[in-house]
Parts: sequence; structure tokens; C-alpha cells
Amino acid sequence: MREGERVEVANGLSGEKRSAFKLPRCLNGFQMTDHQLFKNAVGAIQVGVEDFNEGSPYRLASAIRSLTAGLLLLCKEKLRRLSPQGDILIWKNIKPVLGEDGNVVFKAVGQATVDVQDITERFKSFEIECDFDLLKKIAKIRNAVEHHYVEDGAQIRSAFVSGLTFLSRFMPEQLGVDPVDALDPDVWGVLVKQKEIEDALRQECRSSYENLDWPPLLKSIIENVGCPECSSPLVKQMDVENTSASNAVWQCSACGCKSKAEDWVAKVVSEHYASESFLAAKDGDRSPIEDCPDCGNETFINEISECLVCGFELKDAGECAICGEPLELEDYGENLCSYHRYVMEKERNT
Repeated sequence: MREGERVEVANGLSGEKRSAFKLPRCLNGFQMTDHQLFKNAVGAIQVGVEDFNEGSPYRLASAIRSLTAGLLLLCKEKLRRLSPQGDILIWKNIKPVLGEDGNVVFKAVGQATVDVQDITERFKSFEIECDFDLLKKIAKIRNAVEHHYVEDGAQIRSAFVSGLTFLSRFMPEQLGVDPVDALDPDVWGVLVKQKEIEDALRQECRSSYENLDWPPLLKSIIENVGCPECSSPLVKQMDVENTSASNAVWQCSACGCKSKAEDWVAKVVSEHYASESFLAAKDGDRSPIEDCPDCGNETFINEISECLVCGFELKDAGECAICGEPLELEDYGENLCSYHRYVMEKERNT
């Protein structure tokens, strides 16, 4: 197929015609986009957008699966290009073996290819700049949709908007391809239109809580995590006149999830710090979040020494009466550090 040429390919399930993609012009002047992996990636994204545009529940579920698959295939295409031999870097498990000439070569073990976490780790090791948070957000929405019935496109529109943002950066910077050239104009137009709609809805949601008196960190977490149920960023405060963060009632405009501030904040804080908490537990370090001694929620942020639910602050807990070490959250209300409380308790029991 020549550059710029389009063909029609049949959908094997319905018999309808779908637009196949054209071979795009590479920004670096080299035609490196005729590999099947790249073709599959662009094809999956286009099918995803067409399914999204159709709008029925089953096609919407298919849309997010296809979009996620296409984006991951683009990442694998980058790894394929970096592979020292064949496409070795796209495989999840690889091991070094001796080749026929006695030199060390790598061999794939099993049939599994890299997932989002593997891609993130390999890109970081190769110092490849990529918005990993966008990838994870899209994959999370895909996982949520897999387990829930989708009734309208609002629940997954944010994934397609994130996909547009990812494509706009990743394809030119890492693959040397302009996504406008790679995708069918109608497909690109749908993505741009959905971004315009999403931007307007996000601004409407933000205006509902712009007068809240709250810690900047809480605002950042709520906007970054989005809905704790479906991950949509379209979350708003129900009472736009309310200025107290602790009295806010939050609702997701996409899936309809609604709860009071205490429950909502507890969920988004847990989600926001999930990775850090896991690594801290794994390495034996202090968790970034702890149970608040005042309200009991696991929303006390050690970084700022403040609870994001009730506002409790640990400004100065004092010092241990024996060793003089500063007292921490677990020592709140005590005059001894945890170690010397343990020693005193042990002596009392002997």
C-alpha cells in the first residue's frame, strides 16, 4: 500500500466496512511504520474510536478494550525498535542463552508479552520519557469497564481524551510519526471533539468546588484520582455554595457515584497513595498515610502532618521523657516514645 492510500476492510463479525489506516509519513524522514505491530496498534485505536462513536453499551465496552490494546501496542512497537535482536524486548520474560556462534543472545520464555507495569519499568530503564500516569489511568478505566455494565459514553470518554493526549506526545517523540497522519481524519476528529466536550465538563465540575476552603493537597488528590468507582475526572461538589471541605457531598457526573466527604476522601487518598504504601510496606519504611488519632480514618498524611478528612494537625507532639526523641503520630497522647513504652511495659510484666 502506498503512502497516503486508504482501503476498506471488512469487519469479520458484522460484515460492515471499516476504514483501514494509511501508511503515515514519518517525521524523521524514514518509513518505519510498515511493521505489522504498528499497523495492529493503529488499527485497534481506530476500531476503538469507531465503537465509541457508535455508542451502544456493548460497543462502548469493546471501545475501551481496543483503545487500551492499541496504546500498549504502540509502546511495544517502541520496545521492538529498541530490541538488540528481533522483537525480544516486547516479551515479558526473557533470559540470556548462548547462541550457535558462542555469543550471548536473549530468548523469550513463554508466550506473555509486556503489560503496563513491564512497559513502565523498561521505559524508565531506557530513560524514555512517557506519561506513565496516563497509561495507568486508561488501563484502570478498562479494568473497571470489564467488570461493570456500561450504559453511556460519559464513563469512558475520559479514557479517550487521555488517549488523545498520549498519542499527541508519544507518537511524534518516540515513534517519529504524526498521529494526524497515522489515523483516519474522521477518527482523529472524533477524539478532538470528545476532548472539547470533556474539557467543558471538567471546567463545570471544577467551578463547583472552586470556593472550598481546603488543603491544596486534597484538591490535587481529588482531581488526579477522579471518581473512586470509575476513575472519571468528572467529579463535582453537589452544593456549589458550600465552602467547607468536611461538609462537601461529592458526585461523579459519569457513573453517578455519590458520597459524603469522609467516605469519598478516604477512598481517593487510599487510591492516590496505593503504590507508595505498597513499596513502604515492602521495604519496611514508614507508610505515607496512617490512621488519624482524631477521626480514625486512614487519611493522616505524614508528608504534611495533617488529616485530610477532619483537619487534625500534629504540629508538635513533644519529646520522649526518657530519650528526648521527637514523638510521632503513634505516640500521640503519650509522653514516651514507642520503644520506651515497650520497655516500661516489659519491666512491669517481669
